[in-house]
Amino acid sequence: ERMVHFWSNHFAVSADKLTMIGLAGAFEFDAIRSHVLGRFRDMLHAVERHPAMLLYLDQAQSVGPGSMAGQIAARRGGPQRVGLNENLAREILELHTLGVRTGYTQADVTELARAMTGWSVAGMTRGPAARFAGLEGRPGSFVFAERIHEPGARTIMGKRYDQQGERQAAAALDDLAVHPA
Repeated sequence: ERMVHFWSNHFAVSADKLTMIGLAGAFEFDAIRSHVLGRFRDMLHAVERHPAMLLYLDQAQSVGPGSMAGQIAARRGGPQRVGLNENLAREILELHTLGVRTGYTQADVTELARAMTGWSVAGMTRGPAARFAGLEGRPGSFVFAERIHEPGARTIMGKRYDQQGERQAAAALDDLAVHPA
């Protein structure tokens, strides 16, 4: 129980945000408790993919500017809120893995945020928009939406990630999980 409390505090989400009320308990049960005595890498992946974390830090709304959806929105003069969100990427580098003053830069935050575009939650949008973006699935579950993913290779902490789609951010998380810092 002490380890559950420790890791729940380390990977904190708050139920103060309305969308989080029903997810905070499930987050602890699914992402923390089920991995508490296992490998840090496995817990890190479970935490960062959990709908509670994706919604709490607004990752579910992050759209790659160069993605198919981002380009269409730009051509149509789309809503101001369409774009890259760095909240989760910054949290991963600053709090979840490396810590402050460990050598990552703002460019690393931005590149990790680009790699994570497409990591979202099913059921947030309905109808044609959800089908187009690839956000269909069991409501409230993790989904990778290829059409909102920023294409291209990323360089994070001096390492190049050529993987495409969901595997790109997953590979970066794997490396961050074993980073000496």
